[in-house]
Amino acid sequence: MDIALALSGGGYRASVFHLGILKRLALENQLENVTYISSVSGGSLVTGLIITLNGNSWPTSQQYLDKVYPAAKKVFTTTDLQKALLQRVSENLFLLFGSRAKALSKLIQEKWGVTTNLSQLPERPRWMINATCYETGKNWRFERFRMGDYLFGYSNDTDKVKVADAMTASAGFPGGIGALPLDVSPFHWYEYTATYKANDEVKDTPEGIKARKTSPKTQLYSQTVHLWDGGVYDNHGLEGLYDPLTGWSDKFEFLVVSDAAGRGGMEQYHAGAKALGRMMTGIMMNQVRSLRTRSILESIQNHNQKGIFLQTGKSVSNILKNIQPTPGNTAYIENTLKLQRTIEQFSQGTLSDSQAQAVAAFPTVIRRLTEPEFDLVSQHGFETANAVLSSYYPDQFKYLLSSSAQ
Repeated sequence: MDIALALSGGGYRASVFHLGILKRLALENQLENVTYISSVSGGSLVTGLIITLNGNSWPTSQQYLDKVYPAAKKVFTTTDLQKALLQRVSENLFLLFGSRAKALSKLIQEKWGVTTNLSQLPERPRWMINATCYETGKNWRFERFRMGDYLFGYSNDTDKVKVADAMTASAGFPGGIGALPLDVSPFHWYEYTATYKANDEVKDTPEGIKARKTSPKTQLYSQTVHLWDGGVYDNHGLEGLYDPLTGWSDKFEFLVVSDAAGRGGMEQYHAGAKALGRMMTGIMMNQVRSLRTRSILESIQNHNQKGIFLQTGKSVSNILKNIQPTPGNTAYIENTLKLQRTIEQFSQGTLSDSQAQAVAAFPTVIRRLTEPEFDLVSQHGFETANAVLSSYYPDQFKYLLSSSAQ
């Protein structure tokens, strides 16, 4: 079963939540089946770290459990990118008024050891690192074999771009880190003259993409592009995986969407810049996420597309009480009745509602986490994946008791 992962943004909260979900998949020996990863911000940070910790390759399930997960925990609980970045700013006040993206990229290289170029990334899974291009207002995608967006154009010169730069561009929230300026003048640029469709003979694979007709771009809109947080455009990282018309089953069989974005609540009105910020980076972005969420769930429930949508903020007990039947899925319905009859048993030892909500309310930061903070967020990711996978796909994923997460 080919699996695609859509790993959302949300700082270290998202990174560690994703680690817990991957741990649940690893216990089912499913990491070997991951063929696509599309990531934003915190999802991009953790994917780059995982690949680096495993010698520039995607880990097997056993490698993840034995080596990568413990090493990632050590990184998140001992290194502090936020503090180090503030130190760089204090040493160079120009960074206080300009972008801090280049400084963050250097820190990721120095402290996390992410020193490779895009062209050195593993071929499998196909990893798409999503940013937002200020000049075009589109989803700018970095991959092993190309980068760009459909409006600006594409380049295959990925041997000249650091993975750490792509990770930083994906995570560079406008107010905190800022845009990563990328000089595009040294690269060769082209645009596609044929559009991919789901039933084309040339499929949406690296080989298929390279085979499509292209024409060189001799005129560039700008010699420099400014790339910032992919979450501004698509915080789920779904753009490269999902087509509302065709779904995703022509690319892979099973989609795991891990949405660890912050869950905003009610706020008192504050006039001025704070009100504008809430409208643009709060309410408007939340609405875009909500529409994408409904679209994915509609594909799963009504069009026989296989996948799950995981979010922070709900305990195992809450999830099991509110699972919805999928028409015609007899195994699911039987398993649901069994789970609902034994909610107390399956919820024993899992996080409470207040703990799950605390994870959802955890601030979007890139500071060092305490071990209890790391364990809480990771455990929430593990338990969420465990409850949803075993409820909706019991033939592939048996329910694991909470002790299996330790």
